[in-house]
Amino acid sequence: MGVCTDALRLLVRPGGAGMVICLSSFLGRADLIRRSGGFDLKLLYSQDSEFLFRLAMLTDFCYVNRPLVRFDRSPKALRHVGVSADWNKLDFWLQDSQLRLEGLTRLSEGLPRNIRKLIREQLRAVHSGWANWYLEAGQYAKACEALSTAAQLGLTFNVAVKWLLTRMSPQLALRVMRRHLQGKKESVA
Repeated sequence: MGVCTDALRLLVRPGGAGMVICLSSFLGRADLIRRSGGFDLKLLYSQDSEFLFRLAMLTDFCYVNRPLVRFDRSPKALRHVGVSADWNKLDFWLQDSQLRLEGLTRLSEGLPRNIRKLIREQLRAVHSGWANWYLEAGQYAKACEALSTAAQLGLTFNVAVKWLLTRMSPQLALRVMRRHLQGKKESVA
């Protein structure tokens, strides 16, 4: 038994393992689950990924290649209603992702360098996402703060340009950000 590096890599990304490791059909030894600390109740959306990350720090996983559960694949708007409707909001996702990734950062001592780097990259992306959210809300000072935090996690060309544009002309930064996101949507479609 040891650190399950492949699982850790998958579990750092947004949405966790994206159903690669599925709690609906997960079996684990009680002593390992207790050692992992169970679910972090402060997290509202990604408790499963964060829990599985901590478990993967303790043990390997085994995959059973059989369909064990069925999932509701109806559109999110139909599934996420009531309390779950918040899951569709960007600020909800950003807040939960930031909390989860900051927790993983505190756990990262002793992890392989590539996993620590991936955690920082994902956290940088979350802070860049916060900057977008703050730009849309007209909160330009907070957008600059979020970009400064993103830069501290790893300065990239895109973060530097976004920070500079936000400092010089927040309205221009907003237009560029919207155009960039629209281009991403079109390339996926």
